[in-house]
Amino acid sequence: MSHPLAATSPSIGTPRLRARLSNRIAVCLAVLALAATWALNWLTPMSSDDFSYANKGVSWDAVWRHYTGWSGRLVADTLSSWMLNLEQTWVVAMLNTMAVAGLSLILAALGARLAGRTLRPQLVLLVFFLYWLANPDLGQTTFWVVGAANYLWPNVFNFGFALAYLWRLRQGSTPLWLAAALALLAVPAGCSNENTGIVTWCLLAWLTYRHARQRPLGAWPLVWLLCMAAGIAILLLAPGNQIRAEAFDHWYSQPALGRAWDHFSRRFPDAMLRYAGVFLILGAWRLHAGPPSPKTRRAMALLVGASCLANAILVLAPNIPKRALNGGFMYLLVALSLYGHDLQDKAALWRRSLSVTLAACALAWLLSSGLMLRAYHGAWQQDQVRRAIIADGLERKLARIEIPQYHFRRTLRSRDRFDTFFDGSALASYYDSTATIVEYPVKEHYDLHKPPQRLE
Repeated sequence: MSHPLAATSPSIGTPRLRARLSNRIAVCLAVLALAATWALNWLTPMSSDDFSYANKGVSWDAVWRHYTGWSGRLVADTLSSWMLNLEQTWVVAMLNTMAVAGLSLILAALGARLAGRTLRPQLVLLVFFLYWLANPDLGQTTFWVVGAANYLWPNVFNFGFALAYLWRLRQGSTPLWLAAALALLAVPAGCSNENTGIVTWCLLAWLTYRHARQRPLGAWPLVWLLCMAAGIAILLLAPGNQIRAEAFDHWYSQPALGRAWDHFSRRFPDAMLRYAGVFLILGAWRLHAGPPSPKTRRAMALLVGASCLANAILVLAPNIPKRALNGGFMYLLVALSLYGHDLQDKAALWRRSLSVTLAACALAWLLSSGLMLRAYHGAWQQDQVRRAIIADGLERKLARIEIPQYHFRRTLRSRDRFDTFFDGSALASYYDSTATIVEYPVKEHYDLHKPPQRLE
C-alpha cells in the first residue's frame, strides 16, 4: 500500500508549484505591461503633427478638405483629430493602451487560428514584448497620438478584420447582423494603410480561393472582400494624394527604374534588417525545438513573403520613415505566433524554448520600459516649462516666443522616443496666436525648478 503522504511528495507537487508560479509571474508582467503602456501614453506631450490635426478638427468640411487636399487616410486622420480634441488625456492614454493590448491579442490569435491550436496566453505576452522590443519605431507608432492613429490603430482594424474573416470563413454560416458588422469593419480595414491593406486583402483572397475549392462559401466572403477593396480604393484614389505627391517632385521626376534600383538595393534591405529581433528568435527556436510542420512552414513562408511585399510596395514612396515599416513587422509577429503554437506538439521543447524566450524578453522589456518611463517623465516636465513660456508670451503679447527643445534622457533605443518635429505655425494656431514660435537647443534636462540652458 502506498504511503498517504506520497501524493504530496516533491516529485508531484513541484511541477504544479512551478506552473502556479509561472502563471503568477505572467499575470504580474501583464499588469505591469498595461500600466507602463498607459503611463507612457499619458506622459507623452503633444508634439509634431499633433497640433496640426488638433487644429483640423473632425467636422465634415475639415475631413473633406484634408481628404481632397492632402491625404487619403480618412480613418487615421479623423481618428487622430478626434482623440486630440478629447479634453481628458487619460482617456486617450486608455484608448491607445487598449489598442496595444488588443493588437497583441489579435496577432497571437491569428497565429493560433492558422495553426489550428488553442490560443496560449504566454504567446500573447511574448508578442507584446516583441512588439515593444523589436518595433522599428516604437515611440512614433505607439506613444504619439498622430503616429498611433496612423500605424497602431490601422493595424488593429486591418488584422482584427483578418482574424474575424478567417473565423467566419471556417465557421460557414454567418448571422445577418454579424455579416453586416464585418462588412462595416472591412472598409476601415482596407482604408488603414497603403501597404498592409493591399497585402492583407491579397492573403485573404487567396485563402478564400483555397477554401472555395473544398466547399461552397456563400456570398458573404465576396461581399467582405469587396468592402475591403472599397476601403483600399478610398485610400489610394484620394485627390489629396496627387497634391501631396507634388511636394516630392524631386523623387517622382527620376526614372522609374532608378527609383526601383535605389529602393531594392538600399532601402528594402535596411527595412528587413529592422526585424532582426524576430528573425533571431525564429532561428533560435528552429535550432532548439526543430522545424515546424510542413503546413506551418508553408504558412510562415507566406507571412514572411507578405512582410517582404509590404516593404516592396514602399518603392512608390518618396521616403520611408522607420515608422512606415510597422506594417511588415506585423506579419512577422503573426508568423512567430504561428510557429509558437505549432511547437506545442513538442511539449518539453516548447515549454523550454518559450520559457527562455519569455524570460529574456521580460528582462529586456523591464529595462526598456524603465528607461522610457524616466525619459518620458522628463519630457513631460519639460513640456510644463514650454507651456509656461508660451502662456507668458501670449499674456505679454510678444511677437516672437522662444521655447526650449526637448532633451531626452537615455533610452534603450533612440527609436523609443516620440516624434519631435517642430511646426511653429501650427503651434501658434493651436494657441490662437499670430506670434512666431521658435525652438532653441538645450544642453541638458530642465524643469520648472531648473531653467533650460541654451546650447550655443
